[in-house]
Amino acid sequence: MGRVLDDAQLRAWLRRLSGGDERDGAGIPDWFSASVIRLDGHLGMLQLSNFGTMAADDPAAFEAALLRRSIGTTMLFSTLETAHTVTYRTQPDADEDIVIVGVARHGGQRIRTDGGTRLMSVGRLGFMSSLGASAVEHLDVSETTGVVIPASALPDHHHVLLRGADLFPDTPLTRAAGAALVRMLYEWSREPAGDRSALAGTETTLLAVVRGLFRQFPGARATDRATEHRAAAVRIIERRHREAAFDIDALAAELHMSRRQLFRLFSGAEGSLATRILERRLETAREELLVQPPQDLSAVAARSGFPDAAALRAQFARRVGLSPSAFRLEALTQPPRLAEAMLLTDEQSRRGS
Repeated sequence: MGRVLDDAQLRAWLRRLSGGDERDGAGIPDWFSASVIRLDGHLGMLQLSNFGTMAADDPAAFEAALLRRSIGTTMLFSTLETAHTVTYRTQPDADEDIVIVGVARHGGQRIRTDGGTRLMSVGRLGFMSSLGASAVEHLDVSETTGVVIPASALPDHHHVLLRGADLFPDTPLTRAAGAALVRMLYEWSREPAGDRSALAGTETTLLAVVRGLFRQFPGARATDRATEHRAAAVRIIERRHREAAFDIDALAAELHMSRRQLFRLFSGAEGSLATRILERRLETAREELLVQPPQDLSAVAARSGFPDAAALRAQFARRVGLSPSAFRLEALTQPPRLAEAMLLTDEQSRRGS
């Protein structure tokens, strides 16, 4: 079966990034071919996901193309991806919380948070934050272009970042910012060489643009109690999901509320609380299955919060679509490729400075 993201898709992607400067008949320039990172299958989904967990109806058929350019502590990026859903959860032990600001340039996306579901149509600009839980459904082949910045660069907007994801108001500022992010990535990718002053100026501009976008949300430094409680619940799940005895009753007890209050807190959210805990355990199980030297399945189950290997095997096959052993074999027999895809790393920062 041929690729979905074939040369025609890549040429159309490049034409959108260039604003029409790159023509279809001109082919794919060498600088673009050399810069694009191709990812596919189960392993490609693991490599592309940053602080999220990716799922697709047919993971083996997943394809993605990534273009990125590190600019100091920020990173411009564009992704072209086949249909999938990525679930973002808080990472309390993360070295650096990050915020992804992106504009939908092709296809469509749905953003799901505790506050409900919103359609991110072509041209809309939104954000995802590692400080809150959310899920983004990419419909068919979709393109997102934007910037990744440290959450610490937005100290006045913590209350908004706790939402996990949201759309920016559709204003002239938002539309102009989306177009600017696309053009900046194209220019820096086409001519990557740049002196330190140009890079520093671009980084300063990117941070200023993102801060301006977030200032459109009201109530800097204000956080409502429901948002605080939901964020606390997610942090507890992160901390205790490896305990097999941890369940909704234990979560409610630690939050000092009843089950009814807990369910009311998450009313309208996608998926049940029990599903949230299960999916978090499966995410840990995937990580444990790739640990070297390999652990036996009982040890993986114990470290992931499952009562035994049989329970892990049943849930893994149902949710992931592969047995744990098949998942491990496929991942470990693939050649090593990009491991950090969208993450901001020291190495990336050095390359961008």
